[in-house]
Parts: sequence; structure tokens; C-alpha cells
Amino acid sequence: MLASTSFPSAKLSSPVGTLRPLVIAVASAVLLLAPVVVTPYAQAAEPAASSVTRSYSIPAGPLAGVLNRFAGESGIFLSADGSLTSGERSAGVQGTLTVQQALNKILAGTGLEAVVQSNGSYVLRKLPSSGEVTLPLVHVSGSADKEDAWGPVKGYVAKRTASGTKTDTPIIETPQSITVIGAEEIETLKSQSIQDALGYAAGVSRFEALSRVQDTIYLRGFQAQASTGSIYRDGSKYTVNAFNGKQEIYGMERIELLKGAASVLYGSAGPGGIINMVSKRPTTTPLRELNVELGSFNRKQISGDFGGALDDDGVWSYRLTFLERRSDTFIDYVADDRTFIAPAIKWQPNAATSLTLLTDYQKDKTNYVYWLPAQGTVLPNVFGPIPRNRFTGEPGYSKFDASRYSIGYLFEHAFNDQLKLRNSLRYFHSTSDFPQVWVSGLAADQRTTAFRGGTLRWERSSSVVSDTSLEYQLNHGNVKQTLLLGMDYTRQKNQSKRYDRTAGSLDYYNPVYGGALGTPTPDNWWSYNSDSRQLGVYAQDQIKIVDKWVVLLGGRYDQVSYDQSNLFTGAKDIDKEKNHAFTGRAGLVYLADNGLAPFISFSESFEPTTGRDRLGKRFDPSTGKQYEIGLRYQPKDSDTLISAAIYELTKQNVSVADPVNPTYEAQIGEIRSRGFELEARTRIGRNTNLIAAYGYTDARTTKASPLQPSQVGQRSPGIPYNQFSIWADYSFGNFGLPTLKVGGGMRYQDETKPNVGTFEVPSFTLFDAMVSYTAGPWRFALNINNLTDKTYIGSCTTGCFYGEPRKVISTATYRW
Repeated sequence: MLASTSFPSAKLSSPVGTLRPLVIAVASAVLLLAPVVVTPYAQAAEPAASSVTRSYSIPAGPLAGVLNRFAGESGIFLSADGSLTSGERSAGVQGTLTVQQALNKILAGTGLEAVVQSNGSYVLRKLPSSGEVTLPLVHVSGSADKEDAWGPVKGYVAKRTASGTKTDTPIIETPQSITVIGAEEIETLKSQSIQDALGYAAGVSRFEALSRVQDTIYLRGFQAQASTGSIYRDGSKYTVNAFNGKQEIYGMERIELLKGAASVLYGSAGPGGIINMVSKRPTTTPLRELNVELGSFNRKQISGDFGGALDDDGVWSYRLTFLERRSDTFIDYVADDRTFIAPAIKWQPNAATSLTLLTDYQKDKTNYVYWLPAQGTVLPNVFGPIPRNRFTGEPGYSKFDASRYSIGYLFEHAFNDQLKLRNSLRYFHSTSDFPQVWVSGLAADQRTTAFRGGTLRWERSSSVVSDTSLEYQLNHGNVKQTLLLGMDYTRQKNQSKRYDRTAGSLDYYNPVYGGALGTPTPDNWWSYNSDSRQLGVYAQDQIKIVDKWVVLLGGRYDQVSYDQSNLFTGAKDIDKEKNHAFTGRAGLVYLADNGLAPFISFSESFEPTTGRDRLGKRFDPSTGKQYEIGLRYQPKDSDTLISAAIYELTKQNVSVADPVNPTYEAQIGEIRSRGFELEARTRIGRNTNLIAAYGYTDARTTKASPLQPSQVGQRSPGIPYNQFSIWADYSFGNFGLPTLKVGGGMRYQDETKPNVGTFEVPSFTLFDAMVSYTAGPWRFALNINNLTDKTYIGSCTTGCFYGEPRKVISTATYRW
């Protein structure tokens, strides 16, 4: 075994000239346990640990760069004449291997071999010229490549994540429920939005059946959207409000749900959890992909994803993801047009340091679809059902034209094997032109709108977010610690400018558009400038004891300030309102030898609350508290992860009508959600993938204003008791057609309660299907959502919304 020593750059003499070391790198004492195995030409110096294996996932690239990275990860000393590697490329290495096995894979086809020396180091040389040498047979231990918490998910089963701890941590060691959806799953199911991608996850329901302008869902019974602080990109808050537009998930490597109260690492957020989108990042592996799509509602789309090294050593790499779409929708006069481009570049001069620049630009042209009345959708109407393609706005006037961009970086530097620094910064900017004609209710004639009006509306948002943390790893015999200390800062600005107009009534069954709109008048109530700042300091300790017990402890302190002024008058509505909060988390996991991992945890969240009570006291933040007990099952080296959890999640300090003076509010309300969730993701054999999820959610008001005692015990609107989904796909490898794949899925949602009314929104069951065929660099796919073209109401929250009818998308992909 080599001593734990860092060697300086050196030159070695040789009869054929000066040898330039290719790699001089020694990793930490842990990495030095990696084995060295003697080739047939160096039988005399085999270290005792030659049978020990380690997981590698090093992409293809220039041979020198691949060897440099491998030496850094394995902890070996490797030297070579630079002329041997000049112009050579390697296919990289993936799998759980010994050092010698990994080197054999890296050097395959290069005419070179790595020979172990008596001191345990390696020397690169040409293979003997006789041509009779056979390299040792490589046996791979396990079926899974090493996964990075910020990188691609192989198949449908993620094994690592950073969303739960802000460190690269196995999911099975995290004492809080997490669901990870990778890009491969998004491609196979042809998900079009965050809501689509989470259709096969437990505990998730939609706020609206289908919104073209905002990413809004319910997590464990509570809203999760930008305005609740629940939408993140690469670990930092992304959008400012719900009308900054929907995120394009083709640009994402992963979508990760951290379920339940999660403020200890992220600051203000809704109690249901956070949604962290992980951007596609530069790669040294050559990546070239073009997609052409045609589909329902005149859908036409082209997209591409390109990446690779920019120099021979792989120090510079890039990623370019883009999309252009022109499409109608099932609603009349509502388009779904989008332009998206996300360039990224990475600089990694060595294994210890990296800087990644991430940018994206998106432009949407679509429309907001206002709700419909219950009579004619959920309830009977003498004129029959209102058509599901009905548009209630004004063609040519109503629109949602939004554009946004962001630019930021991710920096990481390891000072040594124990101490690591991470720093990120992002600037986000969004504008939208959002004139609308809105509707509300049904007139007594049961066919025309009860109320209809118009608005002129412009939204302008911007934010600066930064996160800096230090990670320190300690070993005390059988106890390993990962300490995290960090600070993050968020500043968000939003401007909403609105004018009100009158509009004539509309017939839901026989609409006549083009009526005159009234003169715009300033809307002083909803036109404002807002400015919020949040500064948080957090600390976390992950303690692993005898590789069996994992203890997680964390705490955070936040200070939040908020200003709001009237846009037209400049009057201060809210003047330097300040909130502060302390949140904590504690959890325990037991790692059994058979792959079972029971866990228990407690976590907290908070959301700033503006306003004052009748005594003039500023409101405290609303708080969330979650108790969770769970069990995961993940056999070693398997593509299986089964998770089950029960939880109680309570939101307190909810503002309700003050019983003394109902013109004011008092923070005496409470909402509680209790539930059970079960998720299974597995690969069965070589050809079958399976995803199954079940969620039971009982969300209801537990404390209300004494003026409204009937609200106590009422279920939260839009939250079903039961949800179930299952998806399976099969590749016909056993029949000699491994490139042919078929898949199908089912999604069921139980009855829900509306925002207003005593009726129930009916349950529904939807079926999805896909088929794909790969021929060389080509992949052809056909995806069908809502296969039976079921007409259903997705939700009746602000009003009633139809779900999307059958949608067909055909895709041709070329990769080279």
C-alpha cells in the first residue's frame, strides 16, 4: 500500500529521453485502499488489497485526461512518456472494478498497458510487439455505474441526491422522503412539464388540471410554487412568482422532490416540500442529439442536446440544450409556443477545482385558461356539459407572452481530502405581457357568465441568489462525520402593473367574441412594487456510525425583510417588515445488511407572513412541523428502491378572521396533513422497468376562527384521499429485439373537494402508452397520454378545470 503522501510534479530520466509524468496524484487515505493488480509482466509486486474494488464512472475522452481523472479517483501514482498518450483517445471506464481491471478498460485499443512497480506505482508502456499477449479477463462487480448526485440517473432508480442534505449522499441514508425523476424517465414517458413528470410520484396533486403559465402543485396537501418559495434550480430559489412561466424540463437532468418541511437548508418554503430542478451540465463525453416531434393539436417541435470536451485534456467542456416549439392546445385560441436555449461551459483544471457557468433563455407565447362553473362541468346543466375546448377570453386580446433568462455559476474547490468549498450565484430576470378577459360564475340562465371583466397586466421580476458552504469530513475510527456550514442570500423583486376594464357577458355554449372592452382604469389594489431579502445561516452534521447508523442533525437561522409600495402612488403598503425564524431537523437511519433502511425524522419550515393584527403587532411567520417514519429497501448493487413512509405535517400560525374584530386577521388557524406513501422503482431482469406509487393524504383544517367553527374538520380543497399510479415498460431482448420497447401506465385520483361548495369532484383514471424502436443512431417513439380520451375534471380549486384529452406525440431522435 502506498503511503498517504502527495507527490510534487517531477521528471523521471529514461534511456530514451525525459519522461513527462502523466499523472502524479494521491487521494485520501480512504481512496488509497483502492487495489493494484499485477499484470502477467509484473508478478512480483502485487499488493495485498488486489481484490478490493471501487466504482468508477469516467466518460470517454482524450486518453491523457481520462488517465488523469482515474489517477485522482483511485489514488494511484502513474507515470508515462507523454508521447505515448499524444493523440490517443479512451472509451473511459464504468463499473465496480479493481485498479488493474479499470486500467485495462481505459487502455483497451490503445496498444498500451499499465504495469505495476515494486513500490505500488504504475508505469505506462507499449504492449509487447509479439501480439500474443491477452489482457486479463475483466469481471465487473455489480450492475450499476457510479452515480453523481448532480449527474444523470441511469434508468429510473436514482441512488444519490444532494437535495436532502446539500452534500452528495445516498438516498437510502437520508432520513426524509425524496423522489428523483431522471432525464431518461422524462424522455421515455414524454413528460411535458413538472406536473407531467410527477404524475407517477406519490403525494403529488395538481392545483389546476393543466396550466400553461405556472408551475403549481400540491405536495402532501400544501401548495408548492414560486410564491411559497418551493421552486428551486440547482439548489437555489429560481422563479419569483407563479407567473414567471413554466420551466422547460428538456433542459433538466433531474427533478427532485424533497417532501415535507425543508427550511433547514433552504429557508422560507411551503411545508409540503421543495422541488429542485437540476440543470443539464457540461460533460467531457461526446453528446450529440437532435429530436423532431409531431403531435396532436398541430404540434411541431425540434430540440437538441450537445456536449463534449473543448480541448484534448478535457479541462474545458460544454453543454448546449435548445428547443423550438409551435403548437396549439385542446383549448380554442390557446397556443403552446416556446423557444428555449441553455448554453453551459465548465472549467476543471484538476480534480479538486471546477467552475461551471450555467445560462438559459426562454420565451413563451400561450394563454391562461380561466376556470369554468361547476354547473356544466361537475354538476348537471340543462344545456348539457360545457365543451372542454371552450375559451372564455377574447381572441387577439388575451395572451401570455413571457420571456426570461438567468445566468449563474457553480464553483467547487477541494482544499484537501477533508475540506471542500462550494459557492453558487445566479441572476434571474422575467417579464410578461399578460392582458386577460376573466370570467366568474354562471348566471341564472345557466348558460352565460355571471361576471366578466378585463385587465391589462405586466409583470416584471428579478432575483439574485447565492449559496456558500464548507463541507468537512472527519473519521474517528468507526465514526464518520460530514459537517456542513453555509450561508445563503436571496433578493427578489417583483413589479405588477394592472389596469381594469369592463367586458360584456359570454355565452359558455355559443360564444360570440369581439365585444368592446371598457376604458382601462388603474388597479391600485393589485399594482405594486415589492422587494424582499432573505439571509440564512445553516449548519448540518451527518454522522455515520459503524456503517450501520446514520444520524442527521441540522439547524438554521433566517432573517427576512419585505417592502411593498403602490405602483401608481408610491405609498408604502409594507415598510421594511422583518421576520426571523429558527428551523431545525433531526433524523436517524439504520442500514441493515439485507438492504432495509428504516428511518425516523423531524423537520421544520417557515413562510414569512405580512400584515399586523388588531393590536398593531406584526404577524409571525407561519410554521410547518413534520414527523415522519419510513422504511426503504435497496439491495446492494441492485436497480431497486422501494420506499414507504407515514407522516404528520402541520402548518401553524395560519391567518384567519379575528374573532374580536373580523376586519382584522389573527394567527390562530392550523392545517394538518396526515398520510402514507409508498413508491417502488425497480428494474426486473434485463428488460423490464417498473414504477409504482400510492399516496393517502388526509389534509384538513384543525383550527379555525371561532367565527367560522364549521371550517374545523373540513378537508383541504383539491387534495384527494387516494392516488395510485403504475408504469411498466419492456424491451424485447428475450425475443431478439432488444431495441424494441413498449410501455404503459395508469394514474388514478380519488374524489376531491372544491374551494367553494359542498359537491365532490369525481375521481378519474387515465391510461398512458408508448412504443419505441432504436436502429443504430436513430430512435423512433410514439407516446399517447390519456389513451382512452377520457373527459374529466382535474380540479375545482379557484374554479373547475378540464383535464387534457388524448394527446399523441411522435418523436424521431438521432444521436451520433
